[in-house]
Amino acid sequence: MNIRYLQDILSRIDEIKVIGKSATVDGVVCNVMGLIRHGMEMELLILQYDENFEQMIEESEETKLPDAADVPESNRMLMRADRRNDAINSIFPVEKVFIGEGEFKVYVSESGQMSTENREDILLLVQFLNNGWQPNGIDYQNINTLFLTRAKLEGDYISIPDFDSSTEIRFVTGIRSVSHQVEKPVTLIVGGEYSDRLWFQDADTGEEHWAQINRVYLLDMWAEMEKTFSNPKIQEKMTSEEFTRAKSDFEKHFLEICPRGMYFPIVEYECEEDISLQFYSKAYLDSKPLHRGSSMGFIVAPDQSTGILGLKLKAAVIQEPVSPDTSSIEVELFQYIRTISGREIVLK
Repeated sequence: MNIRYLQDILSRIDEIKVIGKSATVDGVVCNVMGLIRHGMEMELLILQYDENFEQMIEESEETKLPDAADVPESNRMLMRADRRNDAINSIFPVEKVFIGEGEFKVYVSESGQMSTENREDILLLVQFLNNGWQPNGIDYQNINTLFLTRAKLEGDYISIPDFDSSTEIRFVTGIRSVSHQVEKPVTLIVGGEYSDRLWFQDADTGEEHWAQINRVYLLDMWAEMEKTFSNPKIQEKMTSEEFTRAKSDFEKHFLEICPRGMYFPIVEYECEEDISLQFYSKAYLDSKPLHRGSSMGFIVAPDQSTGILGLKLKAAVIQEPVSPDTSSIEVELFQYIRTISGREIVLK
């Protein structure tokens, strides 16, 4: 590092206007630092601190053995760790911001963990402090436990609009998803009847939920992909060379996930409107993580729009290949995903 490097970082910001409003939302301290302008672009910056996240990190460090390897022993541990390291981000994603009478649409909203090793993070804090920013609620917290949200505002700006400290700020957030641990063992019978509801609990809160499985079947994903590539609308969008290359690349990568002749299990179910389910086989959860060269996600739409209870029918793909004569699968309802609607958050 040299002085010119620091100078380049500092020169990226042409104008700063401090806001410094702070509030606690969903147990998370949110400090709206202010606005920055670089060239004709303007960003709103928000620092957030989740105390529960810091506690989880501390507990994770305390339980880690000194000589323990960083690689998780199983896929179960890997996915638990991924979820445990998620902090609550109360003001994210941001779709619109109202500052006083001004309305600003957000075209990019991104959030990341701060780091004392990141010089840009530290210099950004220094610049705001030099401009009178008061880090209320987060001034004594470890910088590495803070999350910075950047909301890039639509439009071209030659200067940051005027406002004073009493100006109300209103955020409109978008839809977001939050995963909740379950880890309930379930035996799935291919083609079986499911007359009873499947009851399960949130592993953290004990909150009870239910699902009604409608059917479990095996799907030949290779046959489905052939249907997709045979669609004339797909072929019309590419040259013959591009189409051949795209199909060849897909087949090469998909072979790593599902050999020809193997099928993916599909679970069709009904449940509460705002949640969806994730199933994994017990064998997969207890096996060591594999570092494949590619990763794919698949969505399957049920043939019917509603299920036996008259509710929206949903489908979960278990992305683990099984033979076509498989009759039962030992799985776990590992997580449920809750979709949280957008809302308005007002800071006065």
